[in-house]
Amino acid sequence: MFLTFKDISVFVKKNFRRSNPGKPGIFFLHGFGGSSGDWEEIISLLDSDFQLIAIDLPGFGKSSKPDNTKFYQTKFLVQLISDISCRLKLTGVVLTGYSMGGRLALQFANKYPGKIKALILESSSPGLKTKLEQKVRRKYDADLISFIKNNTLIDFFTFWQNQPLFASQKNLPQKKQISTLKKKTRSNSKTGLSNSLRCFGQGEMKNLWCALPEIKIPTLLLSGSLDAKYTAIQNEMETLFPNSIHKIIEDAGHNLHLEKPKVFVNLIREFLQTLK
Repeated sequence: MFLTFKDISVFVKKNFRRSNPGKPGIFFLHGFGGSSGDWEEIISLLDSDFQLIAIDLPGFGKSSKPDNTKFYQTKFLVQLISDISCRLKLTGVVLTGYSMGGRLALQFANKYPGKIKALILESSSPGLKTKLEQKVRRKYDADLISFIKNNTLIDFFTFWQNQPLFASQKNLPQKKQISTLKKKTRSNSKTGLSNSLRCFGQGEMKNLWCALPEIKIPTLLLSGSLDAKYTAIQNEMETLFPNSIHKIIEDAGHNLHLEKPKVFVNLIREFLQTLK
């Protein structure tokens, strides 16, 4: 289904059934270059036990890919999640985000902690700590934007997936690797990718490290043993969140729900049982 917000269309995938309003709800946010379709396998494994919703953020998937950069800024995206929740009458959901989607989930929790029941952050970060780190990242993202402009989407995603951060995905079956690349190429545009980097890249987002002690809702942090960078980040996050637990999935890298879907789902189930 599509919902309209301030002249843009947002694709929403949901399995909410009015006959089962008491089931726990999980709201999924995808990563950079992704879409709601990235959660299909996870949703299929969870479908009988939970009410589930996944969206295509502006610029991605089936949602609008506007030229106006205001639709990619943190303020708009946080309000968009709030508006979707109100439109669908969602209360007490578990907000789950992967990488970029995790950054958005954390920004939402910082502003609206009372609107969600818990957080699940997969391979995500509260932001860069110093102005210098932010400046370096903005330069890197500007170079990526130039690369996107001057190359095809297949070229970009081939380059993107060949980063060391995603090296463990080379261990996936070849068919799954090809399917993932095709899905990203089909569901993206140069405008959406560029504007997302320009407005919601790590160099642009608000640093929330100091805010973590004030976010008291239950939080599950997930990282892969092969992703040393984000495992270290989430180890540190665990010490700052008042009510969090960090689980490390063995033999997995950055994208846990792609590489180890069944383990990922089992950890979600275990975490939600602690909320009762």
